[in-house]
Amino acid sequence: MKRRDRQGLQAEQEVRNYWNALSFLSTSRRLKIPISEDFVKRLHSIIEVRGSGRRTEESDYRGPMRPGVLFAVYDSVTGQPDYIPPEANDVPELMKSFVAWMNSEEAKELPAPIRAGIAAYQLLTIHPFYDGNGRTARALATYILSIEGYDLKGFNSMEEYYVSDLQGYYAKLQMNLPVLYYNGRNDPPDLAPWLEYFVLIMERAFQKVARIAQSKYTYQIDPRVNKLGPRELIVVKLLLSKNGDITPKEIAQEFNVVTRTITEWAKEWMKKGIIEPASGTERIRAYRIGKEFRDLKLSDLGYVETDK
Repeated sequence: MKRRDRQGLQAEQEVRNYWNALSFLSTSRRLKIPISEDFVKRLHSIIEVRGSGRRTEESDYRGPMRPGVLFAVYDSVTGQPDYIPPEANDVPELMKSFVAWMNSEEAKELPAPIRAGIAAYQLLTIHPFYDGNGRTARALATYILSIEGYDLKGFNSMEEYYVSDLQGYYAKLQMNLPVLYYNGRNDPPDLAPWLEYFVLIMERAFQKVARIAQSKYTYQIDPRVNKLGPRELIVVKLLLSKNGDITPKEIAQEFNVVTRTITEWAKEWMKKGIIEPASGTERIRAYRIGKEFRDLKLSDLGYVETDK
């Protein structure tokens, strides 16, 4: 397989994982699931899914590397280590302490954005998994914010701001600290540079949603629309725009995922009455909007109509 094809498949997989992680966090928030090591492992297992086959319920922490191999975060240009995380044998105890602090009264007294920023930094610093630590840390921060009322409902993501400013993101994480965890990363003298950056990114994301809301919410939104999640709103918008039946392939193109993923998501959408089969029963070749939502208009979707 060509490298470009592999990169495309990886990007598609990460998009699918992102949507699945959003669903997991939304359900966890509704059920008031506390942060634990099992929670972090489960979140990582969703974010770091690769390809088809058996899925693990929870990820394992990384183990020791083979002799002569250094586990580190390497500079993509120079090939030199940017950061050398703690030894694998120290990870379980570090994670135990991290989760204990997250649930402590000391942590709960902090403003949610500060607590979320510290959580992201600490999880990235411990680097408990072989890969996917950054995405897991940022998703955990998103969860902390959401359970404290800072919830964007999936309509906008802080992730896109980090991706557009990777150089600044890494610089604020590094904070000119030593490369080795044990030489100062384990106890930085001042987290202010990172926390200021984290809050700045948060501010930009929330300001964008506020601007969209102010420009689009000029009337009372239909109660049926308020019950829909981000993915469901996009599907309803797509069906209303199409004004007819739509194939799984067309929906997949909208989400930048494969049709197999849409087939899985569609099961939940059909249970909720959002869509229904338009052709076929065993092998559904097309969908149409559900009866409960058939009289909606594009304008009923508010700002979601033009901002995807």
